[in-house]
Amino acid sequence: LNEDIDALTAACDDGKATILRLTDAVTTLSQEVAELENAMAEATAQRLAEKKTNKATVEDAQAAQKAVAAATAVLKDFYQKAATATGFVQQGAGAPQPREYGLKTGIKMGSDEWEALANPSYEASVSQGKEGKVDRGHKEGMQTFGEVETGKQDEAQYGVIGLLEIIASDFANVEADTNAAEAAAAEAHERFMVESKKNKAVKTRSIELNSSDKASAEAKLTTDTADLKSTQDELLAAERYYDKLVPQCIDQGMSWEERVAARKAEIESLKEALKILSGSDIA
Repeated sequence: LNEDIDALTAACDDGKATILRLTDAVTTLSQEVAELENAMAEATAQRLAEKKTNKATVEDAQAAQKAVAAATAVLKDFYQKAATATGFVQQGAGAPQPREYGLKTGIKMGSDEWEALANPSYEASVSQGKEGKVDRGHKEGMQTFGEVETGKQDEAQYGVIGLLEIIASDFANVEADTNAAEAAAAEAHERFMVESKKNKAVKTRSIELNSSDKASAEAKLTTDTADLKSTQDELLAAERYYDKLVPQCIDQGMSWEERVAARKAEIESLKEALKILSGSDIA
């Protein structure tokens, strides 16, 4: 019985340790699953916000490109038509004069020559005292004089058209970079979600297995505990019965001499009884 009790006690201790270990494992895995769920939720929220921002950025860049393209078209059309609207400029034979944008110098506004630029058929004579009829509007295809007025479109690096082209290129780069960043972020998010879901599935399965093992260990511990108690009760009953048998089976402590004297006295008593029974003393 003592060996059985020792074995059952060891089994109970081992069962308790196993249950504690499995309980800690389930708790840790549950916390990790909760952290994964929170991380996935936060990543999804950030991805949606980032996607919304990138979409707005791309739409703004596309709208800006359309606006710049429209402005460029308007300016090119303006410069094309302005090529037929120039002023008459007299230049000397010396070194070329620097460009002066806007109105040409050399012609006084309001003079006959000035008015004739708008209408070659202009007729006016101070001596006649008549007022000339002037059509001050320039008609497309009307004869022009001097240099063609092109504004600042011919300055490749700093001209208006050049600047607009640079601006359009910048917006196009913003659109391309944003689309590339969006694609990379979406791919990274997808990889993160796949890996997180896989880890969550593994941990969830481990929780289920550990919980099942814990339930089995608890059931075995219950059985071992009951067997231990039963065995201990049997041992206690055996010890009590043993204690009752001891006085009957074991000498109470008489010495050898005392036992010999007691035996002699018993024999003498038997002899005396025999004499009485034989009737030798009756007569």
